[in-house]
Amino acid sequence: MGTCVYKIQFYKSSYQLNDEYERLSEHEKERISELDAEGFFDYNDDDDKYTVYVITTPLEIKQYLSILANNLVKYDLFDLSKDVLFNKIDLNEVLKDQINTTNSIKYSFFVDDVNGWVYQNLDMDTVLDRISDVGIDGLTDVEKDFLKMYNK
Repeated sequence: MGTCVYKIQFYKSSYQLNDEYERLSEHEKERISELDAEGFFDYNDDDDKYTVYVITTPLEIKQYLSILANNLVKYDLFDLSKDVLFNKIDLNEVLKDQINTTNSIKYSFFVDDVNGWVYQNLDMDTVLDRISDVGIDGLTDVEKDFLKMYNK
C-alpha cells in the first residue's frame, strides 16, 4: 500500500488548534501547506475535539506528526487502513452523524476518495475472504465492482 487511511484525534477544537498553528514557525507552516493527501474529512465532535480522517502516505503523516510533536500538540493517531479495506470499519456509518450542510460536499468527496482507495488496494484474496465471511450478497459495492472488473 502506497497510501493509508488515518484518523487523527486532537484533544482540542479546531479553533484552539488555530492558536497552536499561529505559534508555528514559518518553515513549519510551509511544510504543513506542502503536505500531500489524496483526501480528507475533518470536524469538531460533540466534545469539541477536532478529528481528521486523511488518506496519505506514511511519510507524509510522519512529517506532519513530527511538527505536532515538536510543538507539543497532543493527538492520537490511528491507522485504519486494514479495517477500512476489510470493511471492519464503515466510514459512511462512522461519520454520518458529523455531516451537516457546510461539510456535506467535502464528506461526499471524501467517501469517493475512500472508495477509490479501497478499490486500488483490493486483491482477489481479500475479496474471497470477505465472501467467506459475509457471502457474495454481503459485499460492498466497491468489492462487487472489483469482482466485475476482475472477471473481464
